Amino acid sequence: GVVPVDTRQHKQWHRFHAFPLTRLVSGHVDEWYLNKHRDMDKLMPDVFDESYNTLLSGVDCCAQDTISFHYVEYMESRALFATREALLKNPYMTDHELKGIMLTEWPAVGKDIGGYSRGLPKETDKEGWKQLLAVMRKMSSRQTQREC
Repeated sequence: GVVPVDTRQHKQWHRFHAFPLTRLVSGHVDEWYLNKHRDMDKLMPDVFDESYNTLLSGVDCCAQDTISFHYVEYMESRALFATREALLKNPYMTDHELKGIMLTEWPAVGKDIGGYSRGLPKETDKEGWKQLLAVMRKMSSRQTQREC
């Protein structure tokens, strides 16, 4: 039989994500996904504690060693990869430089973004950008790289 395990980092930050990064940071996920997490501590008390019932958003949405995002169109996957690569090459770039890379790389047209994703925050959404840039930095540190 298959034995379920809590795959979160330190029983807090998810590593496997059902939605793209922009939706997780903003907290705009579907009701079915929220419902999936409710009462998991009661359903499987030997695996999940009460903290599993609440999905985190903003800077806390994702583990430093995040493994995957689902429901992501190929252009967003490429943009995420390119942004992470740029941060790995230059971890000291400014937030302004990082935002510029994301604006250049990320898909901006609805059909390119895909049905499950959302575009980048609006230019005027300072808090949205602050959180998104912080998550990108967290997931793009050398500490997230593992030898295979």
